[in-house]
Amino acid sequence: MSRKVNYSPALRKHVRKYNLNDKLQSIMNLLGKDAQGVIDWAQEEAKLRIKKGEEKETNLAKAVFQLIANEAAIRLVKQNHSRGRMTIKSEVKRRTGIKAEMPLLYQEAGLRHPQEARNLRHNLFHEAFMALITHLFPDVTTNVPVTGEGLTPDLMVNHKNPNWTLSVEYKGYRAITLLGESEVLKGMRYQAAYGSSWLVTSTTKTVRDRYEGTLESEKLIRQGIERLERIVKRRGYTGEQKENRGISRKGITHLEKLRGANLKCKLISAEELLDSCREGKPRKALAISSGMEFIEMLREAGFESHADNVLRIMKTPTNLLHSDTVTSVRLIG
Repeated sequence: MSRKVNYSPALRKHVRKYNLNDKLQSIMNLLGKDAQGVIDWAQEEAKLRIKKGEEKETNLAKAVFQLIANEAAIRLVKQNHSRGRMTIKSEVKRRTGIKAEMPLLYQEAGLRHPQEARNLRHNLFHEAFMALITHLFPDVTTNVPVTGEGLTPDLMVNHKNPNWTLSVEYKGYRAITLLGESEVLKGMRYQAAYGSSWLVTSTTKTVRDRYEGTLESEKLIRQGIERLERIVKRRGYTGEQKENRGISRKGITHLEKLRGANLKCKLISAEELLDSCREGKPRKALAISSGMEFIEMLREAGFESHADNVLRIMKTPTNLLHSDTVTSVRLIG
């Protein structure tokens, strides 16, 4: 620790007790010449929080450490950003000792984390879909399953009397983004696990038309890799072309991992799936809806604002998408 920095006996004891000497030294290095000022501020801020009942009096030193560590983390984000680098959670943990919520930390640094845009797309999509499904089926319940096997749809829709279950996956991308075989395969895996699956997308570019009728995973993988390799080999000149090449590379990797899955399922329209749900017997199949189909359903149900949000997802570049009412810091659902 720098000899020029004075800190309280309580903080010294806290650092020794939890073996945080290396972390404190790293924090001081990040704070630089402002270290003493930040510690003094943290000491007063922690006392104020205790006075307000936000912290226990016995947690004074812990609160001080958290405050100076968070300030150091903010400066780390700014420092990395100025060098064109992205700050990841493990680096924050290693250098400051805190478990940061990265989108929130980026906000505190006056920046926008890439995950924040993904969160916002998902959350806007989730709110729109929840409004639609509860309008169509007012007596359903919903939950997000955890299977421990990587098969976790964005939403499970459950109905009683008659009993039926529907797994739902959102793909709320900008419309230029291709919905490829890897996403269709994910829907097939959910269909195999849960019986009925709905892939709700915002894209206008889909491979659905190439695979009508019965889907076979091995055929899907083989043709998907061939198609994606052609895209990857093309030179990218525009932002859209480069983005599609990157997406295609990831798609190839995902498809390669699923070789040997040997899945089969029926591919149907969203309307066919919903009609079967109304009859109390959802079809054992995968339904895929495009962005415009989803928007049309929302508008028919009277949800103009949700339809507009989905349209914004389709049209707006990632770095310009925002909302005053829906959080982007964490996923909802």
